[in-house]
Amino acid sequence: MNSRISLILAGLLLVGALIAGYWGLVLSRPAPVAPPVPQTPEVVQPVAEDQTRQPVVVLAHDVAPFVALTAADLTLEKLRTVPAGSLTSLDQAVGKIPWRPLSAGTWLTEESFNSGGTVARMIRPNERALAVAVDEVIGASGQLSPGDYVDVL
Repeated sequence: MNSRISLILAGLLLVGALIAGYWGLVLSRPAPVAPPVPQTPEVVQPVAEDQTRQPVVVLAHDVAPFVALTAADLTLEKLRTVPAGSLTSLDQAVGKIPWRPLSAGTWLTEESFNSGGTVARMIRPNERALAVAVDEVIGASGQLSPGDYVDVL
């Protein structure tokens, strides 16, 4: 290919690039906005309470262990799906004493006031739990909770 054909081809490509760039700018501009149409004021309907939501007792702030709960510590929230075993009225929780610290926003169940975890409560007097191997791969399978008593060998 000689230099004259190369120059003509380069010129055509330059003109094509300029046309494509201009076309891109035209297409990227926002469309003109029509002036807003005045609307008639809408009548606001009172919002009916959602009948699918059920009350659940939730902690309003962090609670320390071994301190009796008061009405100021609790609040009722309406949830669409009620967690299994959750308390549904403030009277069920007022005066109860948690055995571990509970954080704000936690919904309360009867388990919130039991000491230890599920494994610790399953062991009867004069019984001992089996050893559980714990490492990076095998973990404790969610069977141990804070507050469980374990023998470390």
